[in-house]
Amino acid sequence: MNNRMVIDASVAVKWFVKDEADADLADDMLVALLAGDLELHAPRIFTYEVCAVLTKACSQRSVSAKSPRLTKELALRCAREVFRLPIRHASADVNEATDSVRMAIECSKTFNDMTYVCLAGALDCHWCTADDKLLRNVPSGFPRDRILLLASLRQSP
Repeated sequence: MNNRMVIDASVAVKWFVKDEADADLADDMLVALLAGDLELHAPRIFTYEVCAVLTKACSQRSVSAKSPRLTKELALRCAREVFRLPIRHASADVNEATDSVRMAIECSKTFNDMTYVCLAGALDCHWCTADDKLLRNVPSGFPRDRILLLASLRQSP
């Protein structure tokens, strides 16, 4: 694992919503972050995206139970916790924002996703995401080499 990367909200949510696939891999990243072995960066939109998913999890039912995937109390605690984590948040300047808009339009991807890609480019590191759909239908020139899927971190037996 690299010692520096951009973290996606889809990975961070797995720290709090434990019925998510590959939560164990996300937990390994969190342990490395807290131990000082991994430096994580994220665009400012990151905390809002995490909080949005926590909110949604409160209205979704878990597969094995009739209870919500996350209680309101736990969601509030998790929202506070995500702000306390030693993740380095980057504010976009006008150039980064316009690069993200350009890439989103040219690649038919979301602006939010492209803010992660642009930050990874600026930091010369990978963007770790759990969203494997991101790599579908990408045009030539899309910076695939910047994207690291969380599931790819699983060691083969």
